[in-house]
Amino acid sequence: MASVKTWIYDLRDFLLPRRCAVCGCALSTSEQVLCSACLVALPYLPMTDFRDNQENRLFWGKIPVERAHSYLSYRHGSPSHRLLMQLKYNHRPDLARWFGRQMAKDLKRRRFFEGVDCIVPVPLHWLRRLQRGYNQSLMLAKGISEVSTLPVVENCVRRIRNNPTQTNRSASERIVNVEDVFSAMPNLPYHHVLLVDDVLTTGATLTSCAKAIQRQNPDVVFSILTLAKA
Repeated sequence: MASVKTWIYDLRDFLLPRRCAVCGCALSTSEQVLCSACLVALPYLPMTDFRDNQENRLFWGKIPVERAHSYLSYRHGSPSHRLLMQLKYNHRPDLARWFGRQMAKDLKRRRFFEGVDCIVPVPLHWLRRLQRGYNQSLMLAKGISEVSTLPVVENCVRRIRNNPTQTNRSASERIVNVEDVFSAMPNLPYHHVLLVDDVLTTGATLTSCAKAIQRQNPDVVFSILTLAKA
């Protein structure tokens, strides 16, 4: 049976070569969304002290955060930048879901999910989701859920205003741009919510999302997980 599967995969890769999402080279049968060289070369961030790191400090005094982590460092023109462009704008939900699983495998060993009750992906406005075809944060959350077994709660937060992109905005402009763009349902039956997004820059979007949840559910605390940190 294994040899038949291998033959099928080899035939698939010959007829429809799969390409690395970063460098574009053909993937081998054993490789998935990235080639081995690009996977090793990605700028991974250290998994140390989730309660007192650069990511967590962005939220101090704003929302109650238990743990925070970003998986990769994001720089314009870097491999992680090319990866995020594929994920967000080239219709690659499979890429987001795969990285969700990879993050969860690494973080589960470090007990990052301990005490977390559910996963809430930062929502897109329905117009942007229609244009893009999917919400990359939801796909990340689904990948995380497959490994962590935590439920994904998709509809407890809505994006009620289609605000302009945060790209090229200053820190203060980012805060204003995401004010009151989310609404949340009351009586959320969870205490510790893991918020998931693709990129963390100033934390303005995640803070706005968390505050919307907290207005309706004052006792909720948060952990934060993103694929990359700018």
